[in-house]
Amino acid sequence: MKRNKSNILMNIKTILSKWGFSKQGIFKNTKGEWYLFSQILLILLHLIPPYPKIENIAFSINTILIIIGLLISVQGLIIVIKAFIDLGVNLTPLPYPMSESSLIKSNSYAVVRHPLYKGLLFISLGICIFSLSLIHLILLISLAYVLKIKALKEEERLKVKFLEYKEYIKEVPAIIKNISYLDWRT
Repeated sequence: MKRNKSNILMNIKTILSKWGFSKQGIFKNTKGEWYLFSQILLILLHLIPPYPKIENIAFSINTILIIIGLLISVQGLIIVIKAFIDLGVNLTPLPYPMSESSLIKSNSYAVVRHPLYKGLLFISLGICIFSLSLIHLILLISLAYVLKIKALKEEERLKVKFLEYKEYIKEVPAIIKNISYLDWRT
């Protein structure tokens, strides 16, 4: 049993190291670790109850908003799962590509450059709609801000690692097409 725990810990350490995590990075944000931690915190905060709690909404309107919110969140979850699958071994939670990674420009990455972030924002938007919560609206806006900063940092490194990335940026929207804050093509 003790040997199994040791193997599991070694495997976790190997994966984190492969992704670029280090003790120094966690304390100094050398590879964007703080953006990831902020992203995780904002996602987890979506679990808090809605505020203010709106109780006097007509049943039919409330039901419609719940259905719309759930549909948007499910769509976001599907986008996230597809993007995870499309990235495969190139997946890293940090905005810093792994040394052995390749540039993925097909499937969900042919539609937007950051489909994982798009999916997360759809999930957050859906939660905001079905909960009718100002707190969740603030979380959505904060998450969009953190994901944009993280995406811009990631793109700086991708431009250096992959020369064709500059052309890819011109052709493919960043996160959500036609929303200038989330599509910074120039």
